[in-house]
Amino acid sequence: MERRGLSRLTINDTTLRFKKLSNSMFWARLSPHFQLLNLSKSGLSFETTFPLKIGDKLYIKAYFPDGMCIPLKGVVKWKKTNSNVEHHFVGVQFLPFGDHHEYNDLNSLKYLRKLLPSSQKFSDEDEGDFANLS
Repeated sequence: MERRGLSRLTINDTTLRFKKLSNSMFWARLSPHFQLLNLSKSGLSFETTFPLKIGDKLYIKAYFPDGMCIPLKGVVKWKKTNSNVEHHFVGVQFLPFGDHHEYNDLNSLKYLRKLLPSSQKFSDEDEGDFANLS
């Protein structure tokens, strides 16, 4: 049974790199490139060989086929592990968008608005809601 409230957008040739957001990982390098599986206004999913835990906060750089690269921050909300290989499927919920240093950059929000179908567009109300989340 599908639990998602929003449909997902698949964008071919889109990759991402990530690292955990924590004081101990501040200077850590970003991961190698992994394939972005899908994207919505609330988050994204990707496949990785790195073991992540539900609740891990991530700093992500997403690389799109038009040459755009945007930074995103999010929290791992789900993961599935393929038992035959060391691949993990991970779902990340975006942190709020706004001016606070812990939030996602508003320029990333503007870019995402251009990508998503009109049924998923971020409204001005969404931006306010995101900015008030903690």
